[in-house]
Amino acid sequence: MKRWFFSAIVLLLPQAVQAEISYDQLAQFSLTPKILEGSFNQEKYIATLDTTLISTGVFTYRRDKSIRWEILEPIHNQLLMTPSAISSKAENRELMRLDANSNPVAQVISEIFFAVLTADWEKLAPHFELSGTVEGLLWHAVLLPLDPAVAQIFSRVELKGQTLLEKIVLHEKSGDRTTIHLVNQR
Repeated sequence: MKRWFFSAIVLLLPQAVQAEISYDQLAQFSLTPKILEGSFNQEKYIATLDTTLISTGVFTYRRDKSIRWEILEPIHNQLLMTPSAISSKAENRELMRLDANSNPVAQVISEIFFAVLTADWEKLAPHFELSGTVEGLLWHAVLLPLDPAVAQIFSRVELKGQTLLEKIVLHEKSGDRTTIHLVNQR
């Protein structure tokens, strides 16, 4: 009986083991598409109000060109990131604009979001210390800021996915947290 029990545990063990993750492993698992489109569900927890705001929308990514992040509900808003600027619009009015040339934080944030959305792990490595796990085709990465500009905003970033990124959790220094579920990606 003991022998049978031991054999059963040994057979199940490889399926239960989780391995530490590296940037090289993530690069092997993940796709880095030139164009990526999809929709998202976003939950923004605001610590000072102890409340969560929920929004939905669509996004379009074009490698090295732009990320268009458009919130459709509850209010329409569009965030556009390019390598040179980040801008926000509502009702065809520009609400905010940060130029990368005059604002180094905008440049770093833009580079990080481009890298995150398309699993360009090589570009994330200088900005974050990586830990996490791989379980079959599923991976979970935890990024801790190394870059002082990033550390001013985020305490950590969590990413989960398979061949494409499926979930992003941005933990801000303020205690706020944004959880994004990417769906219907193509």
